[in-house]
Amino acid sequence: MKGMKFHFTETELYLAVAFAVIGFLFSHGAVVKWMSGLNPIAGLLVYYIILYASLFVLSRMGLVIFGIKIDKPLQIFGLGLITFAFFILVNWESAYVNIVTYGSATNVSNLYFASEDGAMWYLFYDVFGIKNIEASRLLTYVLMPAVLAFLGAFLLEEKEGRFKIWGKNL
Repeated sequence: MKGMKFHFTETELYLAVAFAVIGFLFSHGAVVKWMSGLNPIAGLLVYYIILYASLFVLSRMGLVIFGIKIDKPLQIFGLGLITFAFFILVNWESAYVNIVTYGSATNVSNLYFASEDGAMWYLFYDVFGIKNIEASRLLTYVLMPAVLAFLGAFLLEEKEGRFKIWGKNL
């Protein structure tokens, strides 16, 4: 790495400090215990409020995804939907994973299941009562990611006049 020079900007420093503060706050025992008391959907909602707020701040700092400047609330929401869909596919933190690997999902903290796939599995299996493992698997890991990615991409791509409220583009 001879001859390489590194230059850190103020923005990078702010990001590092923000991550340190967030890590300090959200790893506190009281916060972990509170989050563990929530059902998987409520826990994930708290998580996505934090994610949306973070994406909002990044959008104000000039966030660009796939050459699209992210600067409107619906674009941030669309990016959140795409992120949500992707993490359904790769998180493997649902009761389904425990059922497949251990035969049950007992004695596991709800906080563990407060993930994208955990919340979707909980929605279909527990809330809607679809107890057929294969049907809930297909709804959670196939249908929902496809639908959410489609909606997210639709919202992410800025089209003039696509959404108007009181004469203003969203």
